[in-house]
Amino acid sequence: MTHRLNYALTLLLTLFLAGCSLTPSDTMARKAQYWPEPPTLPRFVHEFTLRNSLDIHQPSEEEKMQSFIRGTDKEGVRLGKPFALVARQGRIYITDTAINQVHVFDIPRSRYFRMGYRFEGKLGDPKGIALDQQGFIYVVDGRAKRVVVYDAMGLFSKEINLGDDVTRPTGIAVTADGSALYVVDTGGIDSQEHRVIRYAADGTRESIIGTRGSADGEFNLPVDAALGIDGLLYVLDAGNFRVQVFDQGQFVHSWGSAGSGPGQLARPRSISTDAAGNIYVSDTQFTNVQLFNPQGQLLLAIGKRGFTDADGELTLVAGITVDETGRLFIIDQKNRKIEVYRPISAPEGAQILEQHASEKAARIKKYKNR
Repeated sequence: MTHRLNYALTLLLTLFLAGCSLTPSDTMARKAQYWPEPPTLPRFVHEFTLRNSLDIHQPSEEEKMQSFIRGTDKEGVRLGKPFALVARQGRIYITDTAINQVHVFDIPRSRYFRMGYRFEGKLGDPKGIALDQQGFIYVVDGRAKRVVVYDAMGLFSKEINLGDDVTRPTGIAVTADGSALYVVDTGGIDSQEHRVIRYAADGTRESIIGTRGSADGEFNLPVDAALGIDGLLYVLDAGNFRVQVFDQGQFVHSWGSAGSGPGQLARPRSISTDAAGNIYVSDTQFTNVQLFNPQGQLLLAIGKRGFTDADGELTLVAGITVDETGRLFIIDQKNRKIEVYRPISAPEGAQILEQHASEKAARIKKYKNR
C-alpha cells in the first residue's frame, strides 16, 4: 500500500513540475475532489498532500545507511506544528513552531531541507513568512522580535530588529522588489498596539497603520497581511471579523462580519492573494478557505471538513498561500499536513462536467436495465 501511495504522489508531483494538468479521465479515476462539485462548473481540484520529507525525496542506499548509523530520520521528517507558508516555482517554505525551524520542500529537485537552526539565522519562534521576487525569504521570529532574512539557498542574509516597535509580531507581507515590508503586530488583551508597521529594506521604520479599535483603519487582533497585484495591502483583522484594505497606509474599504454564513468570518487565520487580484481567507471554524474578489464579494469556498486525515479533508486550517500558478496551499495544523489544490481552466472544467454527465447517464441506464 505504501509503495502504491508513493508512486501516485510521485506521478502527481511530476505533473506539477511540468506545468501539466491531470486530464479529466485521470482525475475521475482517482475520485478527484472538486470545488464546487459537479454539476456546477469546477474551479479547483485537490492535487496532492505533503506530510513528510519522504513524500518528495526517497533516500538513496547510502543515505539510508548514514541514517541508520546516526539513528536519525529513519522515517523522514514529519511536520511538527506548521504555522505559515509561502511557495514559488515548486519550492514550499513552511514555518514550524514545534521545532522552531522552516521546512523546505524543493519539489523540482526532489529535495528536502530545513532553515533557521544555525548561527545568526537561528529562529526562536517562527511565525509569518514571505518571499520577494529576488528569492529572499523573510521570517518573523516572534520570540526575538525580529525579521530574519535568508537568501534563496536558505543562508542567513540579515535581520531587521523590531524591538520595542512590536508586542506580538505574527504576519508579514513584502513588496515584490523587497524595498518595503509590512509586519503585523497582533498585540494582546492589555495592549493598544494592534497595528501594521511598514519598514524599509534597511530596517528603518517608515510608518504605522492603525491602533486598537473597531473603526475604519483600526484593528482588533490582526493576524496576517498580503499585498495584492494592485499594490494594495489586505489585512486580516481577525478580532473584528473583517478584511481591511489600505493604499499607501490609507484606509480604502473593508468587508466581512462575524457569523457562520457565506462570506462571513468566525476564526479567520490567514490571507493570501493571486495573480488575478482575488483574495483568499482561511477560517479555522469553517475548516475551509473563502475566495473573494477585490470588492469583497464571495466567489467560492474551498475545502472539506474531515476527521480521518484523508487527502482533501481538513480538520484545523491555519496558514495559506497561493503561488504563481494559482495553486492554493493549505496547512492542516492538527493533521500536520499541507493540502494542495490546483485551479481548473474553463475548458477543462467543461470536459469534467461532460464526463460527469456521461458517467451519470451510464449509471442511470445500468440501473434501469437491472
